[in-house]
Amino acid sequence: MNFDNLHELINRYEQKMPLLYDEKTNDELFKWRAMKTWQENWFKPADAFKSFVDRFNASRKEFSLIIDNSRMHPSNGVVKLWEKEPETVEHLFCDVLFADAHGDVAAVQNNMDRFLTEYDELRQRHFASNWSYKQDRHSASVFLAMVDPSFNYIFKSSEAAAMAKYIDFGFNIGAGMTFSLPNYYKLCDAIVEAIGEHKEFWEKHCDYMDARHYRDESKHLLAFDLMYCCRTYGYYKGLTVPSTGKTIRKSGGAPTAEELASKEEARLDKIATMQDEIDQLERSYDGCEDISLVGVQVTMNQLGKGTVIEQDMNRIKVAFEAVEKSYILDKKFIARPKFENDEEVVSAFTVYARARERISFLETQIASLEK
Repeated sequence: MNFDNLHELINRYEQKMPLLYDEKTNDELFKWRAMKTWQENWFKPADAFKSFVDRFNASRKEFSLIIDNSRMHPSNGVVKLWEKEPETVEHLFCDVLFADAHGDVAAVQNNMDRFLTEYDELRQRHFASNWSYKQDRHSASVFLAMVDPSFNYIFKSSEAAAMAKYIDFGFNIGAGMTFSLPNYYKLCDAIVEAIGEHKEFWEKHCDYMDARHYRDESKHLLAFDLMYCCRTYGYYKGLTVPSTGKTIRKSGGAPTAEELASKEEARLDKIATMQDEIDQLERSYDGCEDISLVGVQVTMNQLGKGTVIEQDMNRIKVAFEAVEKSYILDKKFIARPKFENDEEVVSAFTVYARARERISFLETQIASLEK
């Protein structure tokens, strides 16, 4: 693992801390306020609230931005589904997702996967066409971290993948059926250990905490925030990706040293410019990876109602009564099934498709320049 890159990222986060933590600018400390609010309410005595949903609403009051966005509303979905089957929702959270794993991360993943499966069966019974109410590994990990922040970590696939790439993490976190929560926790543990070596950084962080914030002595929430901010605010810029093994090669021959230096500077400038564009393009479709459509009901004039049974980002397979068909979610493809809030989801994946086309071209150009 490339610890030099990891420590450099911690230094970059530390340098930007005044801006990151300023409540009038980025206010990234809202995560610690959210955790404090959850902890204060979730663990109140049994008679403190009339129902599970009252406890849930009081606990989540300040943290919805962590899992909800303009497209996905999983925390609101919990409330809506509780109104339909209150006992089932309470069981899924208290007896499944929050079941005691006895310190076994693999057991935590089993609990998470069972929760996601059974929760989506519940959603399909009552809101089959509403994809925004779905839960995913990110939202489930937020709930787990809120309940036991000293053991669990918040997971977000894009942030985890970027950090793993730039610090040359030696284990595969995977995705979908290959996802490994134990390996993700190993990544987070390594980040926590590295943060512990930055005593002044930790002290500065603690100085920003007041009575409104959760005192995260485990540094687990800070580990996630480091990953989140590095990707969101471009702190990876200028770092070498260790896994590529690529180094700057000097040309030989007749050109003078000045000419070679000028040519090398121009080459590096081109690479940097294209990498900046890639970073901007990736941020343009941020959140698309959180849109899970599997199990969502759709409609099509010719084929009637169907259900999405497979998804690979903007490519889906739909099972209708008589046939299974595949589609690409893109505005240029009109002959496709329709979703609830169809314009919203198709617009998101159209942006994704255009961005990925451009990124593929830029990556080819960068690879050519790095030869």
